Amino acid sequence: MYQSTNLPNTRRNPMNRHSLLKLISAVLLLSMLLAACAPAATPAPAAPAAAPKATEAPKPAEAPKATEAPKATEAPKPTTAPAAAPKAAAPVEVKYSMMFAAQKDIKVVEEALNAALTKKGVNIAVRLVPFEDAAFTEKMNLMMAAGEACDIVWVAPWIAPTFSQLVINGSLLPLDDLLQKNAAALLKDMPPAAWDVTKISGKIYAVPNQQIWVKPFGFWFRKDIADKYGLDPAKIAKYEDLEPFLAAVKKGEPNMLPIMLRDGTPASIWMVETFGFDPVVTQDVQAVVRYDDKALKVINGYETPEFKSAVELARKWNQAGYFNKDLVARAEAPAAYKAGKFAGGIGGVVKPGGDSEIQKNNGLTVPVVQKSVTVPFMTTGAASATSTAICKSSKNPDAAMQLLNLFNTDADLYNLLAKGIEGKHWVWADKDKKVVGPGPDNANYKPGRDWMLGSIFNAYYVDADQAAGDMIGATKKLNASSAASVALGFAFDPTPVKTEMANVTNVVKELGYPLINGMADPATVLPEFQKKLKDAGMDKIVAEAQKQIDAWKATKK
Repeated sequence: MYQSTNLPNTRRNPMNRHSLLKLISAVLLLSMLLAACAPAATPAPAAPAAAPKATEAPKPAEAPKATEAPKATEAPKPTTAPAAAPKAAAPVEVKYSMMFAAQKDIKVVEEALNAALTKKGVNIAVRLVPFEDAAFTEKMNLMMAAGEACDIVWVAPWIAPTFSQLVINGSLLPLDDLLQKNAAALLKDMPPAAWDVTKISGKIYAVPNQQIWVKPFGFWFRKDIADKYGLDPAKIAKYEDLEPFLAAVKKGEPNMLPIMLRDGTPASIWMVETFGFDPVVTQDVQAVVRYDDKALKVINGYETPEFKSAVELARKWNQAGYFNKDLVARAEAPAAYKAGKFAGGIGGVVKPGGDSEIQKNNGLTVPVVQKSVTVPFMTTGAASATSTAICKSSKNPDAAMQLLNLFNTDADLYNLLAKGIEGKHWVWADKDKKVVGPGPDNANYKPGRDWMLGSIFNAYYVDADQAAGDMIGATKKLNASSAASVALGFAFDPTPVKTEMANVTNVVKELGYPLINGMADPATVLPEFQKKLKDAGMDKIVAEAQKQIDAWKATKK
């Protein structure tokens, strides 16, 4: 058998053991005899007693006997090592899914965000999950259908799966309690009426991203052309007032058309809000109510006198040569403007700072002028055009709401997410005025989606003119001063008329778009369009919208 070499082997030397026992006994006997003969001495409390020497004679006591001090209690020796300090909890991971193109430095920005969160004492790690624009619908549908765990998701009413569809399908979490618990700063910053636009059945399901919440559609033109042909935007109240100017440009600029029309969803004279209607279903399926009609009567927008007048005017301008005959691809529009082929455009939202934005986006070297021909009013569609929600499958909804609170109220974190890292992706052009310019690695991170990632009112300016004009302050003022549609907060559920919605949308794209762009003759095509809408189920959609809006109205009393 194996024996440890650390233990003494007493079996090998029994004589040594016997001698040792005898010696110990003798020492003990001698100690007892000496103790019996010696007088008691006063012990020194601070020093340990030394063993008496065998030959030392006992000393007589020199002082009267004193009371013996009690022996100090020896501190207990620890039996185990002290417990180590508990490790800090690992950060809670929150996935953030949004729609923008993959960025080379997205992981670099993600790491910077998490470092910034740690510095602020926030024990959350965000993981950015961008979906390409073309793949957004497919990936969102797959994610939701599979019940895949997700946390923060960007939502909108104008791209599938729409915000209301996600709520109806049970994919999103109600936020009312989470907001009260984790988002005090956000609740304070958000205008109270804004929460109505993301409420369904009385519960809040998304955080509206603050931006311009009204759609004052109008026109813009190059300032040099406007000045040359005497256009005073302040005197234009409706599109018809532009006709003398358009005729002058057409005559005086043989190589330039007055107005560009682009492909896709039309931006033309007929923009439903321009004529005071709230599109309570979709921009294509125009079951509408007048924004100030307290009776909330739903009508078919394509059968209104306003639609007929708008498409007749568009046809007139098309025939006069004020529009391009073939629609310009959106990707090619900036180059066409830069080349001087067009003087301006119509059907866009006229917003604070929009003039300098148009100039920059189209590569123009001259400024532009703009003017709205719309009474601005807030609609559910406009105010909920870009929002952020939390998945019902989220395992960390509290952490997700804490992040939403920060991205909507903390300018440093918001701009880090939206624009990247200071000194790398952007640099200060004018720090006092919060104006930034591109950094050395700007190409590696520029999603260009400030409006998708939180409150745009926290964004740094990228244009000195917008900063000088206080674009953010002016936009806040425009939102606050605009009327609210009587249907603000109503969200249409398309489920009961899903087939009709698809059929009507197809008819609108087939016949409605050409009418709106002035490429079809209303005299013959408008009656055909209206008949095909009825055949596709437009009346059923209008009736369903009326039923739902009546039920919604009853809850508002």
